Amino acid sequence: MGRFARYPAFLAIVMVWSAGLAAERQTPTVEIVDWGLTRAKEVGTEVSPDTPTGLNRLVEGPVDVTRSTTIRACIGTSFGVLYRVPNSEDIVLPIVVVVLHPMIRTPDGRSMGKSSWQDNATSLRRYAGWVFERDFELVSGSWTILLRDPSGRELASKQFDVTAGSCPIS
Repeated sequence: MGRFARYPAFLAIVMVWSAGLAAERQTPTVEIVDWGLTRAKEVGTEVSPDTPTGLNRLVEGPVDVTRSTTIRACIGTSFGVLYRVPNSEDIVLPIVVVVLHPMIRTPDGRSMGKSSWQDNATSLRRYAGWVFERDFELVSGSWTILLRDPSGRELASKQFDVTAGSCPIS
């Protein structure tokens, strides 16, 4: 009988543990590197049916960030996260940006507690966020920006406390 044949359970545990470590190393992670009130140069829009306005604004960096998790919702206010895939130069990781928000009731009769769109994470900083464009979007409560892989596994998230009202007149 071989030296390790007496320990089949031990060998099985080691093999499963090793396989798990290899799988973890192969699954890229996403990290949020900054968050808060944002300002970015808008370069266009794309159709995004799972958002209250039906459009997703496309921005070009760099994105200026004032770090905060407390947001006052006014028309034109934007907030969000900057994220990247750490320690990787050549990965393009498809992700889904999900914004969980208090119920928004759109003029066309939809009630939405979640908005989402497709994006990619790379080693370069990318931006995902929200800009308040219409009065019906100005809702107070907990807003969370989640970054998920296409299967729905959460990769990173950031929660914001949003308060509507008391906006300066412009």
